[in-house]
Amino acid sequence: MSAAKDVELFWEAASRATTNVRAVLDATSDWTESGLRDGQYRVDLVTDQVCVEPLMEAGFAVLSEESGRRGPSSACIVVVDPLDGSTNAARGVRWFATAMCLVDERGPLAAWVVNHADGDVFSALRGHGARHNGHLISVNPQVDLAEAFIGVSGLPTHHYGWAQFRALGAAALDISAVANGVYDGWCDMSHDAHGVWDYLAAVLICTEAGGVAADAMGRDLVVLDPSARRTPVVANHPSLLTALLKERNRSAR
Repeated sequence: MSAAKDVELFWEAASRATTNVRAVLDATSDWTESGLRDGQYRVDLVTDQVCVEPLMEAGFAVLSEESGRRGPSSACIVVVDPLDGSTNAARGVRWFATAMCLVDERGPLAAWVVNHADGDVFSALRGHGARHNGHLISVNPQVDLAEAFIGVSGLPTHHYGWAQFRALGAAALDISAVANGVYDGWCDMSHDAHGVWDYLAAVLICTEAGGVAADAMGRDLVVLDPSARRTPVVANHPSLLTALLKERNRSAR
């Protein structure tokens, strides 16, 4: 199958999947934890089922946070977080999403992130830029760290020297917010807390919008091992990324 056909099928399946997740969230009143692992809600399992089904029906393999890897090894694979920011959704914080990234033999090909609180859609296609609600987007112009507005995940160990920072709790949306200029950068303060489903779609969106991304430990961010964890850092410019990594690595020592 051609890459163009794969992308066409992906857009269609991703749209169906996020519509299914939205229907589940609209009908959900049970926000109790599943009891299967820390931080997992019962609704995570339901959204996983309705999200994964359209992707597999389209012929893709799937790597999901909730159900692992399924499907043919020869197929393109969709890395998916059915509900990123589950605790936000449970507590009424309007910052939670479904995130999907189509990966072929060359790496991330297409990305789709939907904020279920307001319906905002971020998307990207390798080599063709990133979009927010259908409009092309780009990162902010270069700024020094002292002028930067930075998103974080986890607790900073010290003041990095930024102008301001925020912790909103959904990596896919946080990183996408760098892509459309809400943030200048985003830094994971935790140690290997994020699976590839948390960040890969948004990293493609960010880089297609002109941003840059790295793992704080220098590893490849494109990893399809469900047990692997990474520490992503993104920025609107290489110089800001370097400054964030310097502070992040200083805090790690």
